[in-house]
Amino acid sequence: MNHLKHLRLLDSFPYDRYNEVKGNQHAAFEIIERNGGSGVTLELPTGTGKTAIGYTFLKDIERQGAAGPLFYIAPTKALVEQVHSLHPDTQVAYGRGEHPCLYYEEKKDLTPTKLVSLAQSRDNLKANEIPCSMLVDCPHRVDQETGTTHTEGAVPCPYLRQKYEAKKGGKIVVCTTAFYLFTQLFSKEFDKPAGLVVDEAHGIAETIRNCLSYDISDWHLEKAIEFLRDIAPEAALQLEKFLATMIKIVKRRPSRMAVLLEDHEVEELMYLLTPTRLEYKSLRAKVQEAIKDGRINTKEKREVLKKVETLTYNLVRYYLSLEYSLPDKKRHALNYTYAYYREDLGENERVQHTLTIKAYYVAPIIQRIISPNTLAYSATIGDSTVFGFETGIKSPFYALSSEFPVKNTRVYLPLDTPNLAVKERSHREPTRTLRMVAKACRTFNQAGIHCLFVVVSNKEKEKFVWLCGKDEENVDVISYGNGVRPKDALARFKAGEGMVLVGTDANYGEGLDLPNGMAPVIFSLRPGYPSPNDPATVFEERRFGNRRWPLWNWREMLKTLQVRGRNIRSAECVGVTIFISQQYRRFIPNVLPAWLRKAFRGDLTFEQCIDDALKMLK
Repeated sequence: MNHLKHLRLLDSFPYDRYNEVKGNQHAAFEIIERNGGSGVTLELPTGTGKTAIGYTFLKDIERQGAAGPLFYIAPTKALVEQVHSLHPDTQVAYGRGEHPCLYYEEKKDLTPTKLVSLAQSRDNLKANEIPCSMLVDCPHRVDQETGTTHTEGAVPCPYLRQKYEAKKGGKIVVCTTAFYLFTQLFSKEFDKPAGLVVDEAHGIAETIRNCLSYDISDWHLEKAIEFLRDIAPEAALQLEKFLATMIKIVKRRPSRMAVLLEDHEVEELMYLLTPTRLEYKSLRAKVQEAIKDGRINTKEKREVLKKVETLTYNLVRYYLSLEYSLPDKKRHALNYTYAYYREDLGENERVQHTLTIKAYYVAPIIQRIISPNTLAYSATIGDSTVFGFETGIKSPFYALSSEFPVKNTRVYLPLDTPNLAVKERSHREPTRTLRMVAKACRTFNQAGIHCLFVVVSNKEKEKFVWLCGKDEENVDVISYGNGVRPKDALARFKAGEGMVLVGTDANYGEGLDLPNGMAPVIFSLRPGYPSPNDPATVFEERRFGNRRWPLWNWREMLKTLQVRGRNIRSAECVGVTIFISQQYRRFIPNVLPAWLRKAFRGDLTFEQCIDDALKMLK
């Protein structure tokens, strides 16, 4: 299907859940209809009601009776839950890591309440932690054709039951990008979608890269080899050769420094993983046969069996990923591989040698798995050419203006703050700047105003927390670490604990909502340009040369706009963002949408910015 010829989106709008169709929603519907639904990318400002746009698009495809499933994909479980809460008639599908494993659950009272408790527990085994494909006798296994369990009357596996329900069709499936990738690329259990909505589309390339990247460690290989010696001795011997070669290559690098492999080293490793040498399918069959005839106790050997399952599934992927790490006559390298070595292991460290294969050029993969009728959107797209290169989504692009009252926000870039680029700053500058922000937070806190502070590194986060605890600062700060997860710290802050929330841009730069005065003030310390020694940086420098800068600037622009939007979630919100480092001046205000440039203040000192923000927020 190339075009949807009878789109009438207003007929499919969920009027039962929304009082009216907003102006930008009308504009989006007109654009989609004008393009026949056959691929549109939209930059939709916060408050547009983008979820309703995507839902309406898919419902209208359903109305037309199009053949194939309908997917709404988002990068995180939290966003999936948000979409489902807004539209409960959708079918949610989560990955294995969100479901409890019942095979290893000894208790028999598996009531609905008990299942919810197991799913929420951090201590209970999740479906991604067990060797599921090896447990062919699991009574909870759900037949994907009939929906029946392996043992009559057994409680269905929550993960497999959910997947069966999603495949039955009849509902829009809302799932994470990772779940969607594996259904379309590896398992191929779902047909090509008749319609697809990609939420937060700016981040899809990075999500796919993470899903298609692999860590190979000496510790995991050693455990797998030991396990396989009696079951598949030839494969164990070949893996021993691979491990010895890997260790030899990794040890050429300095301790605790990630370094790219050279092409001849990648070729060495590939040679040892050649499919004819390891016979992947035969290896899996031998393990399953040993389980079937009782030579392997699946409960006692759970951990090592999981390692073997992962290894036997991934060996062919390791081989192909290494192959794509090499250039050929027709193309550059599509992946990169690097090594990491610890000369001395710490008390809780078990892995000494690690090989990491990172996917990079994923645009062709994304093109392969999306629908001909794909609606992609985000609040931050920016340069559509760079977006198309990164994601492979090159459909017509439209940026909509915001209906947000610009008088409710400010974007500050003080005149007198330092340039925090590593080559520009003095060694004392980071600490001085963090102390300056801590004092500003105290000023806002004294006025009853909460703050979010977004930094780049954990070292900056920890230093700021330490400074806030000093008597002269005395700032009530909350953060994560020492067993506290980022989402737990965020939940406590939303519940009223602490006056300042601090975290890295990786955790708090996007994907969290702090509306209605939860954090009217946001500080953003500096852009997170890649470290010059990072393998990804070295790879991009080799591949693109100076042409890498538009790509890097585009990524930082997206982060900047995402950070700014954390406290502005609707037309009723009031909030400001203060960008600290003068590095931001190279692309602020030029990257701000036209409607937001009126809120930019780049001609005030830091103290004047604080005073101006206080007056506005009061």
